[in-house]
Amino acid sequence: MHILDDPCLSPRVLALLKKARRSPAMSPDRIRDLACAEAPDGSKAPVPDEAIEAMTRFEERYGGLWYPLLGSNGMEHGLDGEATICPSIDGWAFHGIIDGDQTWPVDVLLDERTVMTLAGQPRIINGSIAQRLEAHAQLAQVRAWPHVTLGIATEPGQEPAVAEVDLPPLDVEATGPADKWWSNDETAVHLKVHKWWGSEDIWVARCFAKRAESLTVTVESVRHAVTGGVWSDEDWCALCAHFRQPAQPCLPGAPTGLQATDR
Repeated sequence: MHILDDPCLSPRVLALLKKARRSPAMSPDRIRDLACAEAPDGSKAPVPDEAIEAMTRFEERYGGLWYPLLGSNGMEHGLDGEATICPSIDGWAFHGIIDGDQTWPVDVLLDERTVMTLAGQPRIINGSIAQRLEAHAQLAQVRAWPHVTLGIATEPGQEPAVAEVDLPPLDVEATGPADKWWSNDETAVHLKVHKWWGSEDIWVARCFAKRAESLTVTVESVRHAVTGGVWSDEDWCALCAHFRQPAQPCLPGAPTGLQATDR
């Protein structure tokens, strides 16, 4: 069943997909006819049956799906007339998603984990496409709340340690390997890898509070809970698309902060 035909989605995903649209998906026969595989050396290789099954499942469930999140460029899903699988360090993968906000492709592993490759370095971001949708839906729910964006640097390949006792409950459905959420009705925390190449990894910690007066407590809780790295200045808010002084709150209706020319 295509996701836009599924009435059993979570309320927040249903809300996220209210602005979605759908274009035609590839048929299973077309996928089978076009299926090909590239070996690690670039030569053609036999296509594993499980790869054809995975691409078919993906296209039946998500093919042609488009929805907006932060900007006007949406999240595009589909094989887009191709059915090629390529090797990666995490297994066979195919091109299945264009992240409109980052204007960059996202590969899909045969078990539906998602991989983004930047600066030649792949990183598993989501545990599944369903989890990715839940994470996006959670962000859509709280993006207009008062928030603060923090940065934390870790050793390459390491993620920050998190003492969850100081945070809202872990949002299991929205949490993946490098895209994690803790939330309740009043506060939310989003921890996501931002840069994973070079001499250190950079993670972004977004702190949300439904009421502006609660934001300071939320930020202090995050600073206490997230360890194993070095806090770094983060002056860009991707949610509001403007610069701020590091750790300065973004408040609905407030001035938009520093302009790009003021940096």
